[in-house]
Amino acid sequence: MTAKLATWNEADPENIDLAHFDLNLLVVLNALLQHKNITHASNALSLSQPATSRALTRLREMFNDELLSRTQRSFELTPLATVLLPKVQAALGNIDKVFANRVFAPERFSVAMPDHIAFFLAPALTAYFREISATTVFLPQVRASNVLGQMSDGGVDLAIGLADDTPPGFFCRALPPIPSLCLSRRGHSAAKGSIAWADLGRFLSLRIGTVYNTAFGEIYDGLEPLRPRGRETMTVPDIHTAARLVHDTDAVLVLPAPSALFLARSFGLETFVPHKGSAPPAYQVSLIWHERWHRNSIHSGVRSVVASHVIQGNK
Repeated sequence: MTAKLATWNEADPENIDLAHFDLNLLVVLNALLQHKNITHASNALSLSQPATSRALTRLREMFNDELLSRTQRSFELTPLATVLLPKVQAALGNIDKVFANRVFAPERFSVAMPDHIAFFLAPALTAYFREISATTVFLPQVRASNVLGQMSDGGVDLAIGLADDTPPGFFCRALPPIPSLCLSRRGHSAAKGSIAWADLGRFLSLRIGTVYNTAFGEIYDGLEPLRPRGRETMTVPDIHTAARLVHDTDAVLVLPAPSALFLARSFGLETFVPHKGSAPPAYQVSLIWHERWHRNSIHSGVRSVVASHVIQGNK
């Protein structure tokens, strides 16, 4: 049984029940009012002319108006149709906004992370953006400061590190611990495995960065717990300087395994794990982002890439 079709004149403008109207007819109405021609409207909608004609008949019943009045060679809009045209176009525009599910790729995506993580993570993120948006510029920031403030202002999209207290408005996701490895020059006595972890402090210990947080402001790189405690400590500005010192001295540097393996290959160093006593502590890091990006699909994809590479680094 077909329900009675409501007309425009029967509807109370103050209390219109949209259940009585076929909203699909709005699309046909828009085409008819724009083209003022059944054939042209049918072509624009990829409908047959009979289907468009039937829709026009229903629309005329709904509005109790001809909408298109025939002249000698064409159709003209009735006064009511002239009033309806901008309203129909505005309504369809709002409906498009409601159901739009497109996520526009950003012009740039900035990730604040320690330089030792950028070594093995930047290539993967670069490949990710090449796949989803060749126009997006990936910006790794390895010497960023005031990261939380920049994330609030939109200058930084994602941070990799640790925060003692993430303020409201931010999300923090701890990633699986990454095993750490000791780095030394080739032929170093500690690399033979005969020296316990607790005794590595007899060698020069390297700290990267001028302060514990490695210029990350409220977010720090998490390397400090990995540093062997010893008699002599030297602070260096970046991972390249640290690797060079390891190569030329008896210094021992402890890093997450992917970073340590990369430096070993690049600088001709040796990686090892002490065989006596406790092993080096694992490296713990988190992803930190502003709540505005929590449901953004591109941002979520970046976080997945980071997490998967951290997990792969554990294998």
